[in-house]
Amino acid sequence: MDVTGPEVLIGRGCLEGEVLPARAGRRRVAVLTQPGALETATRLADRLTEGGLITGLITVPDGEAAKTMTIAETTFRELNRLGLTRHDTVLAVGGGALTDLSGFVAATYLRGIEAVYCPTTLLGAVDAAIGGKTAVNVGGKNLVGVFSHPTRVLIDIDILEALPATIRRQGMSEALKAGLIGDVELVDLLERDGLSSDLEEVVGRAVSVKTAIVEDDFRESGRRAFLNYGHTIGHAVEVVAGLSHGEAVAVGMVAAGRASTLRASFTEEDRVRTIIEGLGLPVRLDGDLDAAQVLELVWLDKKRDASGVRMVLLEAIGQPVLETADPALIDEALAAVAPPS
Repeated sequence: MDVTGPEVLIGRGCLEGEVLPARAGRRRVAVLTQPGALETATRLADRLTEGGLITGLITVPDGEAAKTMTIAETTFRELNRLGLTRHDTVLAVGGGALTDLSGFVAATYLRGIEAVYCPTTLLGAVDAAIGGKTAVNVGGKNLVGVFSHPTRVLIDIDILEALPATIRRQGMSEALKAGLIGDVELVDLLERDGLSSDLEEVVGRAVSVKTAIVEDDFRESGRRAFLNYGHTIGHAVEVVAGLSHGEAVAVGMVAAGRASTLRASFTEEDRVRTIIEGLGLPVRLDGDLDAAQVLELVWLDKKRDASGVRMVLLEAIGQPVLETADPALIDEALAAVAPPS
C-alpha cells in the first residue's frame, strides 16, 4: 500500500488556484459535497468543466448522516453513472464527515482511485482531512474503513474564517487535542486567545502535529493512537448523547483528563477543563445518560485489543501515554462528565 502523505496546501484563497495535481489520463472528476458546501463545490466543478474535464456533482447529507453504507452505495452507483476510471478523481468539498466518506469511496471504488480533499470546516481541516483514515459508521463510529491518503489537501483560510462560531468551535476541539498531545505552544495560544486565535497558525500547528505522527505510524500500530486522545469516551457519548463530534471530543478530553490524573499523575486537569470552557465547548453532559450504552460502545471501540480498551492519557501536556483501561477507570472517567444528579 502506498503510504506517501498528501501535498497539504494551507493559505488564503488557495482554492482559487489549481485545485487538482497533475495526473496523466484524467478525464472525469466526481465532486462530492454536502448542502453546507454546495456553493463552493459548484464553483469548483464549473471551473473544472471549463478546463475541459467531464465533471459530475454528487451531494450527500450534511454531517454523520453521510457516513452510512447506504450513502456509500448510492455514491458508488453515481460513479458508475459518471463512468469514472482508475485515471480519474474524486474531489471532496465539505466537512470532516464528507472527507471520511469520500476517501472511503475513492479508496474502494475500482480498488482505488485518486482523492483530493478541500475541507470547508475547521474540524475537517485540522483532523479528518489529514492522516489517511477513511470510514463509514456501522453500529459504532468509523468501524468500516481503510487507510488511504488523498494526493492533495487544500485548506483555504478565507473559507474557514467565514465559518459561524458554532462550526469553528467544533474544529477548535480537535486543534486543542493536537496541542495536548504534541504542541505546548498551541495549547498556550488557545488558552490565551480562544475562538479568536489566528486560524492560520492554529491550522498549521495542528496539521504539523498530526502529519508528524502519521508519517511515523501510518496504520496505527504505535504512537498514532495518541491522536485518539479524548475519543475513547468521546465517540461513545457522541452516539449516545447525540452531540456533534467536536462537542463529544471536548467532553471526552475532560473524561480523559480525569483518567490521566488517576492513572498517569497528570496535574493540569483543571487547566484543560478551563481552556475547553473558554472555547465555548461542553465539559459535561446534560440530561439523562444511558451509561450502560456508553460502556457498550466503549468496549466496541476500534482501539481495543486482546487486553482491553487502549486509552490515551497525559502524563503532562505534550506527553501522551497509552494505557489499557479497566472498567473501574472508565467508570471514574465517565463520572467526571456525567450529568449532575
